[in-house]
Amino acid sequence: MKKIFSLFIGFCLVFVVFCAIPRREVAYAESNEKLLAVIIDDFGGYERGGVDEMLNLPIPLTCAVMPFVENTRSDAERAVKSGKEVILHMPMESHVNLPLSWYGPTFIRNYDSESVACEKIDRCLAEIPQAVGANIHIGSGVSQNKNLMTAIINHLNRKGMFFCDSKTINNSACEGAAIECNTPYISRDVFLEPHGDKSYASACKYLIKAGEIASEKGYAIAIGHVGREGGADTARAILDSLPRLKEMGIKIVPLSEIAALLRKNIV
Repeated sequence: MKKIFSLFIGFCLVFVVFCAIPRREVAYAESNEKLLAVIIDDFGGYERGGVDEMLNLPIPLTCAVMPFVENTRSDAERAVKSGKEVILHMPMESHVNLPLSWYGPTFIRNYDSESVACEKIDRCLAEIPQAVGANIHIGSGVSQNKNLMTAIINHLNRKGMFFCDSKTINNSACEGAAIECNTPYISRDVFLEPHGDKSYASACKYLIKAGEIASEKGYAIAIGHVGREGGADTARAILDSLPRLKEMGIKIVPLSEIAALLRKNIV
C-alpha cells in the first residue's frame, strides 16, 4: 500500500511540474480561425514603389516604418488613416560590413550596451508614436546577441509592445531571448520576396505558402516590402491572392492580434 501511495504522489508531482512548464504555442482548440499577419517593411524611405498600392489594399496590413528617414512621419500617419497597423522597423547592424546608408541615421550596433540600445529604441518610438511593436531592419548581427536581444524584448514588453523576429539570419538568438523574458516568440514564417526574388509570381507563391502554414498551426506571419525589394508587384500579388486565401479559410489580421493570442496562451 505504501508503494502504491508513493507512486501516486510521484505521479502528482510530475503532473504539477508538467503543467508549470510555459507553453509558447497557441491553443486553437476553441476556434477554427486561421490567422495570417502580413507585415510590409521599409515604409518611410525615399523609395516609394508600392507605398500607395499597399495603403490602398482592403486588408489590415502591418506597416513597418523606418525611423528618421524622409517619409517616416507621413507614412506612419497615412498608414493609420488607411486602417493599417504601424510598427517600428528598427535598424540593427548586420554580421557583415554594409554601407552605413543602408541602416538610416539611427541603428543599434553590435557593440552597443543594453542601455544604449534601449535608448535608441525610445528615440525611434518617439518619432513613430503610432507604433504598437517592432521588428528588425537588416539586423543579422545584433539578432545573434542573446543578451542584447533579451534587453530589447524586455524593454518593449515593459511598454506593452511586442517584438517580431524578422529572422534575417537562421541562428537568431531571439527565441532564446523571448523565453528568457517569459514572453511569446513571434517570428516570420515566409518572405514574399525571398533571396531578392522580387516578382509578382514569387509574392503570390509565398503568400499562399503562408496561408498553408496558417492552416497547419493556426497562424502565420509573412513579410513583404515596399521599394526596391517588393513594391507594386508585391501589392498586386497580395490583392490578387485574397480570393484564394479566403477559400482556404484564412483571416488576415494585424500582427498585434496574433501577438495577443500568443501572449494569452502562455500558461
